[in-house]
Amino acid sequence: MKRKIIKQGHNTLTITLPAEWTKRFNLEAGKEVDLTEKDNGIFISTEKNGKHKTAEFDITGMDIPTIWKYFMVVYREGYDEVRVKFNPKVQLENPYKYFSQHRYDPRYRKGRETMTPYEAMQSFVNRFIDFEIVEPGKDYVVIREMGELTSKEFDNSLRRVFLLIQQMSEETLEAIKTNNSKPVAHMHDVDINLDKFQDYCIRIMNRVGNKDQRKTSVLFATLYLLEMVGDEFKTMSHHLIFDKPKRTLKNLEGLAELVKKQFELYYDLFYKFDKNKITLLANLDENLYLNVGSMYRKASEDEKEIFHHLRLIEKYLNALLELRIEMEF
Repeated sequence: MKRKIIKQGHNTLTITLPAEWTKRFNLEAGKEVDLTEKDNGIFISTEKNGKHKTAEFDITGMDIPTIWKYFMVVYREGYDEVRVKFNPKVQLENPYKYFSQHRYDPRYRKGRETMTPYEAMQSFVNRFIDFEIVEPGKDYVVIREMGELTSKEFDNSLRRVFLLIQQMSEETLEAIKTNNSKPVAHMHDVDINLDKFQDYCIRIMNRVGNKDQRKTSVLFATLYLLEMVGDEFKTMSHHLIFDKPKRTLKNLEGLAELVKKQFELYYDLFYKFDKNKITLLANLDENLYLNVGSMYRKASEDEKEIFHHLRLIEKYLNALLELRIEMEF
């Protein structure tokens, strides 16, 4: 439908709202509506950020990795309220016991392996920004969003994702140089924090959107790849901590330095787009391509596993660069 723009006063332009729509939502003079800017349009809703969304699921019989998936889906999709049902007689494993989907974190040993369903629900909820348990029941909990989603919070959280990956790259390089796992001993916790902010960014985009809707899909892909980069650093830390390479890792130093520099350049480019930085990244990529064969041949068996993950990060960074260039068009 079309509406004519009406000039009102010196600097104000107004349009009328469809009568049927205002009657359906009981709108009258003095009431408020919420406006969300998207691309070249404005979305008008009768409730802030649209309809109040609720969800419910039952975790009975689920393993911990599956429960995590359910929580992440309802959180990322922007649900305001979630009711989670459980069997109160069953003890659950510590949600943070898993280093990856089916691999345990050896730090969680006897005495911390199981907990009550309510304790487990609280542990799950603590992982998600602005989610709180507001109603604990005998066989359920109700979780509700307690904060307000804004584009400013998206910017702050995305920046935090970059800083956490930068921390990961610096600590991984130090661990490789010293052949000492101490710098990456807490990498699992850093990755949990990274995922927390990444999920928050996705939640904001699904609820609030982006002023430039065309860029939203690119930002979703960017966040996904940044999460993959973090996962690769986490996996490398697992090898360094638990496999305990016996030989030095000197053959990896050059590659680790290169990946660290590549990420720092990309991070700088993301916020300050510059063609010269793209050229620098292309030169780093060419240097790696020309030398990767000799690097790999020199690597020991211990080094080759970590070498593989560094190469994957380099490939993800190339894909991230393409997405960043796409955002300029």
